Amino acid sequence: MKNKFTIIVLFSIFYFLFSLEANAARLYLISPISEIGVGQEFHVDLMLDAERLDINAVEAKILFPEALLELKEIRDGNSIVNLWIKRPKIEKAGAMDFSGIIPGGYQGANGLLFSVIFQSKKSGSGAIEIHNAKILINDGNGTPADIEISPLKVSIFQTSSVKSAIEPINDKEPPEEFKPEISQNSDMFNAKWFLVFTTQDKGSGIDHYKVCERVKTKCVIAESPYVLENQNLNRKIFVKAIDKNGNERIAVL
Repeated sequence: MKNKFTIIVLFSIFYFLFSLEANAARLYLISPISEIGVGQEFHVDLMLDAERLDINAVEAKILFPEALLELKEIRDGNSIVNLWIKRPKIEKAGAMDFSGIIPGGYQGANGLLFSVIFQSKKSGSGAIEIHNAKILINDGNGTPADIEISPLKVSIFQTSSVKSAIEPINDKEPPEEFKPEISQNSDMFNAKWFLVFTTQDKGSGIDHYKVCERVKTKCVIAESPYVLENQNLNRKIFVKAIDKNGNERIAVL
């Protein structure tokens, strides 16, 4: 009887540990090259493995050794994230933040969040790390998922042969069609009318937006939400979405 009880307890512990590991979403960094030459450009992909969970939101901070690496570009054109709350960008030296939503959820493996193009500065070793990560389950309650995190070690060598591992993006398509919305809230912007807009570009990725309140040629670079200058709402509004290759899509209200 004692041996039988011991077997049941061990099986229960094993099942619990296995289930915990299986239900932990994984955030990890990968690169196609392992040995980097000084002055070489290379890309690093931030990936999400949902591990059979249904994930609808993710945020984190990426830290990299600024003494060794220079960030050249961020590419999010093929991201599984459909709506960026905070598009990935440099917040301070050696760090970038991001947060985004995946409407409808994501249940797959090897889901690309975004890619970062680095150029090495000098020889040495270091790591690109993921900090302050949060992943929410698509269950209607925003339940946090357990997270397994994998950093990426980088080794940079002095070499006479340096080849770029970066291919230019051949993107001739404009961003996807979108419909801006005008809204008003007594708790926001002193109850002024504001504009909300977002779209996707699966080629080179969205670079920026412009809002034109008078004519299509007089615009300002803007982010959503954008407080309208013309609070009378009696003129057309043009919103331009421009991707990183200069292609643009215009929505008119």
